[in-house]
Amino acid sequence: CLARRLPARGGFLAAGGGCSATAGPPGAASWARVASYGVGSPAPEGIAGVLAFALADPKTDQAHVNGKVDYPTSPPTRGAHNPVWQNCGFYTKAVLTENAVHSLEHGAVWVTYTEAADSTARSALMALTQANDFVLVTPYAANPAPFVLTAWGLQLRVDSITDPRGAQFLDTYARAGPTV
Repeated sequence: CLARRLPARGGFLAAGGGCSATAGPPGAASWARVASYGVGSPAPEGIAGVLAFALADPKTDQAHVNGKVDYPTSPPTRGAHNPVWQNCGFYTKAVLTENAVHSLEHGAVWVTYTEAADSTARSALMALTQANDFVLVTPYAANPAPFVLTAWGLQLRVDSITDPRGAQFLDTYARAGPTV
């Protein structure tokens, strides 16, 4: 995550915050509520369409590994990952999935988009990353929807970047990585 801090939290295009990998992240209680859910279970926070994905072994789920990881979801929601995280921000080229998953572990929301995203949507995504330190935006070739918002163990698939559930997702899950 980026180290800059913004003063206010708000909607989908105006959420803010700082990055801390050592202190207990805000939202850790949210993670504890979804940890026992199975793959593809509805998340308990009540945002329509958000699914919670839990793996069998949380210890290996957060393992640092080198090389490619075969993830059970696309984009991945959690799992073993590269020891180096991907800096949050807007990217026009794909990043290494294993680095993005490490960012999820530290509370980032990874927003993936298809190459079909128009210039208006890309501008909105860029503005989102400028307003929020905990948002990573990248193209993702295997995206199952035009836009996918992913937090550690959680995912929301939307057809439009202006879907109001995106703001709810960010407000609920940004900075809420797993308790480590």
